[in-house]
Amino acid sequence: MLLAYNQAVLSQEEEEYYATQQELKGQTLTLIQEALRETGYEVVLFDVERPLEEVVTRLLSEDIHFVFNVTTCVSSVYSQALLPLLLDALDIPYLGSRAVVHSLCLDRSLTKLALRGLGVPTPSFFLWTPQVPWPENLEFPVLVKPRFREHRGRKLGGFMVHDHKDLERAALELFEMTEEKVIVEKYIPGREFVVGLWGNDEETAPLPILEITPLSRDFPPCEEILRKGERVLGVADLPEEIVLQIQRMSLKIFQELNMRDYATFRLILSEGEALPLFLEINALPLLYYRQSPFPEMCAALDIDYTGMVQRLFHIAMKRVKARA
Repeated sequence: MLLAYNQAVLSQEEEEYYATQQELKGQTLTLIQEALRETGYEVVLFDVERPLEEVVTRLLSEDIHFVFNVTTCVSSVYSQALLPLLLDALDIPYLGSRAVVHSLCLDRSLTKLALRGLGVPTPSFFLWTPQVPWPENLEFPVLVKPRFREHRGRKLGGFMVHDHKDLERAALELFEMTEEKVIVEKYIPGREFVVGLWGNDEETAPLPILEITPLSRDFPPCEEILRKGERVLGVADLPEEIVLQIQRMSLKIFQELNMRDYATFRLILSEGEALPLFLEINALPLLYYRQSPFPEMCAALDIDYTGMVQRLFHIAMKRVKARA
């Protein structure tokens, strides 16, 4: 079995996540490898931060039974969708959804169009380039986000702006950085949550919903704000009918988009109407130890990190064997 990761991205993100917990740096990869070894497989680490030709050669040269994929970037420039695409082409089974699902989930515009097509509420938005005039009577504040959630292996958030001047500056800054269209989204005040699912077909099951600190950042950003990441506040305190509504919507998205094995969904519960509005779909949830929401959801069910990794592996292998 290969454990695929990107050391450059891993090191950079761990520097941010564990800035005040240096003792946790490096534990994520080690714990995943140890958990997979306990399943009886030989686990070989595969750093995909190398020329693409070397990645393909490595995949072709070994007898690979399975790839446990935690790779968000290949060769510095290719998105998380590339490795699943290569593995599909080489008929190598792996953890997670197909490449087309990753591509859709990385594109905020396509994600929103897909949600609308499924009848799942999502905040209104429009796409902007420097050639596009600004709409009249635009209501502030608004959120300005890159169209794609990932750029050169890094997850990209957005900014909250309160007037036209900052809107133009923030949008142009993001456009010049990514060379892609920019999303301008209606700001919805409310509480933010992340919900997870794992499993396949009729065995797909929800995980506890977590409340998280909002990632809305005023523009222009200061260094302190940029360094402050998402923080899990704990299991959400929500009425049962709202929990069931969120879980039903999440399961519908998961099944209709033909997602596999596991995923998380970010949403906001609007203050006025208590309506869940879905913001983003993550087909490759991060698994940073004592940091990422997905392991925290499992911990809320008394599933430790080793148990989580092994459960993900068995979920994927059951799917693979069922389709063999």
